[in-house]
Amino acid sequence: MDVRAFEATAALRDNRPLRIRAIRPSDKAALRAGFRRLSRQSVYFRFHGVKRALSERELVYFTEIDFRGHVALVAALIDGGQEHLVGVGRYVESDRTQRTRRAELAFAVDEDHQGLGVASVLLKCLTRIARKQGIEEFIAFVLPENQAMIDVFHHSGLPVRQISGGDALQLSVMLG
Repeated sequence: MDVRAFEATAALRDNRPLRIRAIRPSDKAALRAGFRRLSRQSVYFRFHGVKRALSERELVYFTEIDFRGHVALVAALIDGGQEHLVGVGRYVESDRTQRTRRAELAFAVDEDHQGLGVASVLLKCLTRIARKQGIEEFIAFVLPENQAMIDVFHHSGLPVRQISGGDALQLSVMLG
């Protein structure tokens, strides 16, 4: 599977078609604009802190990836032939010296499209790719007050367990 060419379609909960595809370096401007549309709470939930903007360095890191150890997908709505990014999901593989191949997982969904299944669709697609690449477990750090994201994992159909608590819950999602 050439992950750089990954593309899939799905339907949102309101039945609008959603296009999932591999992120591209040309998505920097759309990522920057999407970040500006996020509420303070959504930024806090994603980055576990206050953040006012994405730096040029972060935009390069988020869009210029190898699609082996770092995989990222965008979710887009198509309106009038124009693509509008509404979400992004990614995983970054952890240390390969461990017995189990793990990757840290993260999502961000545009404010107006939260609760419509964007993160769930991204999770399904990332799971499919990760399994083919030999990843056996996702690790997600989720703030305890981010119940919507916790629910995405618990409703995914994948085995989920809480490894630790504290400021952020560490959830283990088994892909096996």
